[in-house]
Amino acid sequence: MDSLKANPSLNSPPPGYTESLDGSSIDSKPTPTSPPPLLPSRPPSKSRYGSVEPRYGSVEPKNGSVEPMEPHRVNSVQGVDSVPVASHQHLSIVRKGAYGFGHVFNDLCASMWFTYLLLFFHAVLQIDNTYAGIILLIGQVADAAATPVIGFLCDKTRSRYGRRKTWHLVGTIMVAISFFFFWHNCLFCTNGVSNPNGTNLSSNCNDNTYSDNAGNTEGTPIHIKVIYFSIPIIIFQFGWASVQISHLSLIPELTENENERVGLNAIRYSATIVSNLSVFVVMFVLLETLGHSTGDDVVPGDVWIFSGTALGVIAAGCFCSLLFHAGTREPSTSAEQNDEKSNGKKLAFYKWFLNPQFYAVAVIYMCTRLMVNLTQVYIPLYLVDSLKLNKNSVAIGPLVIYVSGFLMTLLLKFFNKIIGRYMVYFIGLALIWGGLVWFWVQSVPQNIVEEVFLYGSTVLIGGGGATILVTSLSMVADLIGPAVGSGAFVYGLMSFTDKISNGIAVAVIQALHPCNHTEHVCCPKCQSFYRHVLVFVPGGASLLACVALAVLSLIMFLRVSNKSKAMCTRRTSLVVTAKDELDHSISSDRNETEQLIGKNNIVS
Repeated sequence: MDSLKANPSLNSPPPGYTESLDGSSIDSKPTPTSPPPLLPSRPPSKSRYGSVEPRYGSVEPKNGSVEPMEPHRVNSVQGVDSVPVASHQHLSIVRKGAYGFGHVFNDLCASMWFTYLLLFFHAVLQIDNTYAGIILLIGQVADAAATPVIGFLCDKTRSRYGRRKTWHLVGTIMVAISFFFFWHNCLFCTNGVSNPNGTNLSSNCNDNTYSDNAGNTEGTPIHIKVIYFSIPIIIFQFGWASVQISHLSLIPELTENENERVGLNAIRYSATIVSNLSVFVVMFVLLETLGHSTGDDVVPGDVWIFSGTALGVIAAGCFCSLLFHAGTREPSTSAEQNDEKSNGKKLAFYKWFLNPQFYAVAVIYMCTRLMVNLTQVYIPLYLVDSLKLNKNSVAIGPLVIYVSGFLMTLLLKFFNKIIGRYMVYFIGLALIWGGLVWFWVQSVPQNIVEEVFLYGSTVLIGGGGATILVTSLSMVADLIGPAVGSGAFVYGLMSFTDKISNGIAVAVIQALHPCNHTEHVCCPKCQSFYRHVLVFVPGGASLLACVALAVLSLIMFLRVSNKSKAMCTRRTSLVVTAKDELDHSISSDRNETEQLIGKNNIVS
């Protein structure tokens, strides 16, 4: 009512309707000499919706002047909150590059962890398959337990240095002090191997004699070794999770632009690929130069090849982390600014569990990590055990995977704009399926041409893995949206599903290893075992991811459809209400006019 009184244009009759008794139009502003109009001014109608404002263009304030509407706000009805459109700020190349350096240390460590840990425990330390799987499972469980806790604490932390960068620095220190100790022999253990350059796990898988897992002398009990290696691994995993969560949760805070977020994820994955390439190139060079002294197979005498690579990883990782901290400025670094920025942009943790989109994205991310990590873990063992290749293949195979993945990341931003995230993810799944079928039909190469040809499967795996990993990370960023205050918590939960699923999968696979009931690391059944693992486990994960992608597409379609219906219903209701009020007002005015005409006729 007050808003209508404040706007004189709404108090007057509609244009073109006000008439005199003879039907001619009259001026609504009578002059002093003219008789008063017969028609009283129409009283303002009582609308429960308040005043109606124009959807576009300008807003008329109380003083009658016209002011332009703010470009970032669109109002259809007074009382309905306007929604700010995501900002389109672009990050500088320097800031993007500095951000890309922030996860290099983690990437270098993860490359060795997933690609060579089982191989190192099997061939160099000659630890039983089951116990090797248990050690890796302990690390994954520690990582899984750390990620949601660190994510929650990272969101709650207030630091002048920046809450994300603070946890990144803490994690970097933890990784640096622990990484070397599980890439070297136990400092006070004896392995019980009399010939450190002797037969390894892969050289005699088809012979009648095998390498003895325990050697010719008794060594330190296996449970002592498991405890020894578990301590630095747990420290490492807590630090690794701290770096990962803090780095990922920076993406929604650095920019709200979706394309910029995809670009940051692509840069992040490109840095991952470059890091992995560096590890594989170093391993290839060391195996080609220093490895010849111990033969064509990976044996206990190659321990310093892995230990030296670990030292190089620590040095390079610390340097890249320094570049990240020097070149990345975290928005809202002070506590007050953090509170101001997070105000209205943070969800209570339990509300995430009420969102069906959260579960669909979590399944997609978990399956993506299963496909990428398990292929990375078992391809070296597949190459040396199933296909009987030289030990330098453990560097060549992963190297080809990450080169093809790096090339694919250069095209992802373009394809996301053209066909959207979901279709890009499905194309990545199709490439994965092609690589798995190739693994299944691949036979032992008989010449150099066949050996080169078999790496075509790793090209498909690399391209598909890069596609689905970058796209799934972008889906997580979309899920968080403007709720950047909960970003670390969400990434922590996503990583929790990743670590637990990968750890359980590897532990189960190692427990089912056909050579566990022998005294040997490898037996003839290894050849088919790793082929089956590479085909069926990532293949099953890809099918589950495909189902989750379909469910996510349905959820988003229904959500957009419901919003559109609600908006149409609101607009229709508003138009109908306005029309009814106008008709009622016109009818009232006509009745008053007829009554006045009747009174005049009686008087006359």
